[in-house]
Amino acid sequence: MSPRLFASLVSVVLLAGTILRAETTPSFPSPYPETSTTLTATFWNVQWFPGRRPNASRSEENRQIRAVHGDLAQLAPDVIGLEEVRDFKQASLAIEPLRGFKVDVCSNFPPREGQQEAQQIAIASRLPPISAWAEAWKPSGVIMPPRGFAFAAYHLSAGRVLLVYALHLKSNRGEIHEDIRIREESMHQLLSHMKAMNEAYRKMGTLTWIVGGDFNTAPDELRFAGEKTVPGLLADGFSWAWQGVPLSSRITIPADLRYPAACFDQIFFRGATLVRTWVANTSPHSSDHRAVNVVVSLR
Repeated sequence: MSPRLFASLVSVVLLAGTILRAETTPSFPSPYPETSTTLTATFWNVQWFPGRRPNASRSEENRQIRAVHGDLAQLAPDVIGLEEVRDFKQASLAIEPLRGFKVDVCSNFPPREGQQEAQQIAIASRLPPISAWAEAWKPSGVIMPPRGFAFAAYHLSAGRVLLVYALHLKSNRGEIHEDIRIREESMHQLLSHMKAMNEAYRKMGTLTWIVGGDFNTAPDELRFAGEKTVPGLLADGFSWAWQGVPLSSRITIPADLRYPAACFDQIFFRGATLVRTWVANTSPHSSDHRAVNVVVSLR
């Protein structure tokens, strides 16, 4: 992998592996955008947007669109990661209330076996991107993780680069031990990708990293006590945004008739200082997940 591929501002970056789709904005010349000492990031699983289910009716789609737009109008992120959007066009529709925002990348993962539609991951922002793309997880023996990740790199200033990952890891609808192994394999691949990105971008300045999304696991739940997905990130120098926050204050999936309340939507960061983290009180008409948010200091 040639470091020169990443040393310049590009629209599409070619990596070893499969790049499913990269939607980027042309690189911005100097001067850089107005420098801020803080940055706000939001991650939200928007439940098959639009419609909240496959094959939703038009009225169901419109109902969710209205709810999501109302919720997003109350938030003020600099960058947002969305999980379970249908495609690039629908991701663009979701972020319409956010002034100055554009979709920087949306995946194009194929539907899973037996399904007609796929759940995509998008990253949108008001920031100037260096590059952005999505990749599917690669099979590892009999382990075949679903979906993949979206990645975007941004110039925050002449001496600082922001690297953002949005994830949607394997659910807990199968055998628990198999689900854990699949998530751990995804994290193993993610950490390898991060190592390559560190080599590619560190020459451009100080790196700030934010990783978020629907992890379908939590480091303090007993049933996941032996899982290495989150510990892998922590061992690589990342901090958990929910550290020290009681579970009652970070419920991202309210209880229903089938499942107890959970905190599966996570944010991790490196190269920044935590200022604030919270769960937005997003409407149940928008999604079965609530949006999670973090403000970090770049000083």
